[in-house]
Amino acid sequence: MGTLPWLVPMSVSCLSDAPIGTRPAVSPSLVVFSATLLLLGCGKEDPRFFYERKPIPGLPYQGFRQDIPNERRGNGVFSKGVFTPEGRYLVTMGSGIHVWDAATGALLRTLPASLDGNDPIIADGTHHRVLAHRGDVAPNLPEASGYWIWDLRDGSRRGPIPEGSWPANRTSPVGITPRGEAVVLRMGRIEAWGLDGSGPRISLAAPPGRRFCMLYYQVSNDKQCAELSRSGRWLALIDQDTTDHTAAPWAWLADLERGTLRRIILPDSVRTRGGMSGFAFSPDEQTLALQVTDGMWIGYPVADSVLAGRFVRGEHQRNLSLLPVTYTADGRRIVAMGDQLTIATYDAESGALVGRVKPPFEDHEGGLRVSTDGSRAIVYRFVADILVVIDGATGTHQGYVCPYFCNRLHNPVDVPFAVSPDGRRVATGGRLGAALWDTDADTLIAPLMDPGRRPLKPR
Repeated sequence: MGTLPWLVPMSVSCLSDAPIGTRPAVSPSLVVFSATLLLLGCGKEDPRFFYERKPIPGLPYQGFRQDIPNERRGNGVFSKGVFTPEGRYLVTMGSGIHVWDAATGALLRTLPASLDGNDPIIADGTHHRVLAHRGDVAPNLPEASGYWIWDLRDGSRRGPIPEGSWPANRTSPVGITPRGEAVVLRMGRIEAWGLDGSGPRISLAAPPGRRFCMLYYQVSNDKQCAELSRSGRWLALIDQDTTDHTAAPWAWLADLERGTLRRIILPDSVRTRGGMSGFAFSPDEQTLALQVTDGMWIGYPVADSVLAGRFVRGEHQRNLSLLPVTYTADGRRIVAMGDQLTIATYDAESGALVGRVKPPFEDHEGGLRVSTDGSRAIVYRFVADILVVIDGATGTHQGYVCPYFCNRLHNPVDVPFAVSPDGRRVATGGRLGAALWDTDADTLIAPLMDPGRRPLKPR
């Protein structure tokens, strides 16, 4: 957007610098106008700062990358994607579900499957399974209902895991456990189904008058309102009061091995009015980190009813809440997201800040994905249209990944992306090309080519 011509030449005096008795009266109708002039005229920034974004200094690309020819621009467009936890597959959602080799970028299979709205892709490479609806029949037919358990290798399916009326009783997929069970939220209950679709081994209901959350909220990160531990034993999640929708949600810990449910209680001094909606388990699954109103609570005991841990207050001037995204593999650090895409690393023992990366003022919208081992946090910044690489252990900026096009003021479309478990590669699926990239060197590993789609137009 260009500079507004009537603002730049105008000379604005700083009203705040004048003696109180000499300041002119300002009518209420001019409050916003006057505030804008004060910001432009009294600040040290060039007024064009509010209308024009300067390119990122030192980045060799502004627009299309000239080091990659047209034939290396992948046409494998997708709207969401994940690497499976062991790193074998990249699973993406577009026209059907696509299964890629995570090392080479080769397309292995396309499944006639679909997902609801913002439901996460739940896929596992050890058991070669993904949970999704059928996409080859009309959605109003009985055989389309429920989540099917698809085999990533041959496209066969088992099930389905049925669901009730939408949205109150819909099924939400949560995760696949190492023991080979699909954990879902169904009909207001927590259930663990065998991957053969034979039925639930366990079913836990919410207390009377409560209902467990539905994983149907659009998020800019991999977190929803339920978090499955890596071993598959523990599930942390929130609920809601079915009669009073203004009441604060409660948080729960479900032991899926023993079939028990325990409410998470924090000290009265810790505000949880908005609910403890984000969770992260430590690698040894002994403690839990939780998002609260003014920061986060770290060190909550998973298997012990005696309250322990500490409160860490957020520092953002607009919103103090901190979302714990993941622990690092050694359990020493926690990567957390604050307001406006501020990414920080905290010491898990003391809660002390280790490092923080803040975006420029004008570029605080986008998305975050963090590797399973916590070694890399990858942030997509919308205005710059670029991926920022952050070291999870130190909370410091490491570099950028320019996914075919970046660093130029234009009208961008969000770039969907997924981060590998070790953080060393990222998959992107923007309209200008899809590919696997090296996060350390900002180099193209392989384009994601879909033979069922037309090649992209030359740039």
